[in-house]
Parts: sequence; structure tokens; C-alpha cells
Amino acid sequence: MKKTVSSILLASALLLGAIAPVTANAATTGSGVTTSTVHFDKPDPNTKPVDPDNPGTPVDPSNPGGNGGATVSGDLTFLYVSNSIDFGSAATPLKAQTDGTTQTINDGSKNADGSTNVVTVSNEAFATNKNLISEVSDTRGNNAGWTVQVNSSPLTDSKVGDLKGATLDLNGVGADVRNSAVADGSTIDKADTGALALDGTPGTIYSAKTGNGAGVTTMQLDPSKVTLSVPTNVATGTYTGKLNWTLSDTPGA
Repeated sequence: MKKTVSSILLASALLLGAIAPVTANAATTGSGVTTSTVHFDKPDPNTKPVDPDNPGTPVDPSNPGGNGGATVSGDLTFLYVSNSIDFGSAATPLKAQTDGTTQTINDGSKNADGSTNVVTVSNEAFATNKNLISEVSDTRGNNAGWTVQVNSSPLTDSKVGDLKGATLDLNGVGADVRNSAVADGSTIDKADTGALALDGTPGTIYSAKTGNGAGVTTMQLDPSKVTLSVPTNVATGTYTGKLNWTLSDTPGA
């Protein structure tokens, strides 16, 4: 019985093979080519600051406020940097602690006289925004990347002199970074400058690798997380310096 069934199955298979159509290979008798083209113009240069929370939106023209401390120039440029950051008022000058080797000055920290420091930022174009802001515009059209570095000049009092031994930590890794092309800022690399010496030594704070960074990028640093550290025995006075922001066409590493 098993042999009969096998013979029938084999015969059926042979029969199906015998009547199955044979597909012939088609011969190519001609060819043609259509050229496809698309062109992208270089974006127009930006000159106005943008909403730090929505870098695709220019600043409200009813409240222009200028470009803060930024000098706008060319296709790769700063659009805006905050006007100033203040670690304490002249009415409650910063004083050194009598114990320990450094005094940490930040938002909410206590001075030796018991007063409390309030770190404040001034923004002309964004009066209601309390963050330390910088904005980069890249309309070169080559997506070549860029790097932002920051340094601090010495903090100096006209009568006392420099605040020697002081360092500044901007907490770059904790910043809010956004890009007009990629809203979550994931294509922009934040960096921790660590303790910047107040002697002009620069540190990279954010950058865009090759292939990234086109459009407008905004970085907002929370002033409550910015820390100024000073040595003991600081003379009472009002010390003033400058944060210098530098944008280069060097792509991020």
C-alpha cells in the first residue's frame, strides 16, 4: 500500500513537471536615461535674534532689543549673547569665608555677613528670560560644523585690583540647547568647561560636528547653576570682568 501511494505521488510530480510552462529570458533591445536634478539655494543670512525656546521664530519685532552683546557678521555668526551676569549687588558685596580655602558664590549662597546672593542675568531682547543666552546662526549651506568657546577676563575692582585665584563654572552640560532644524538639540554637543580660570583661558562649551549645526542654535544656561569660586581673604569691592564668546568654523570633535 505504501509503495502504491509513493508511485502515484511520483507519477503526479512527473506529470506536473511535464506540463509546467517554461519561462524564456526576455532580450533587451534598447535603453534610455533620464537625468534627475534638484537645486537648493544657500539660506539668507540671519541678523536678528530668535526666540531661545523656538529658534525657528525671530524675535518679536515689537521688542527688538538688539543683539545683546553679540556682533553680527557673515553667514556663520552669533545672533545674540546676554548683556550681563551679576553675582551680587553693590549693596551686599561678596565677602570671603573665614574657614575653608574657597568661597562658592552662586544663586542662594550665603556671604560671611549672612546676606544671600542672587545671580541675575540681563537680556535686552528677552527681558522676561532669566537665562544666560547665546545664539549661533549658520547659513553657509555646507553643514561644515562649528565650535563655540568662552573665556573670562579677570574680575577687577578699580581700587583693589584683580580677584586672583577665582574660577567660574558655567555648567554647560546642564544647558538647554535647541536647533531650528532639530528641535531637541540632539545634533549639538554640549561640553563641560569645568572651572574656567579668570585669565582668558578658553574652554569649549558647545559645538556641531561636520554635517550638523545648520540654521539657528540657542543655548540657555541656568544662572542658578553657574558657580563662581573665590579664594579666602578677598577684599571688599565690586569686581567686574567680561565673558568672551568665540565662534569658529572648526567642526566639533
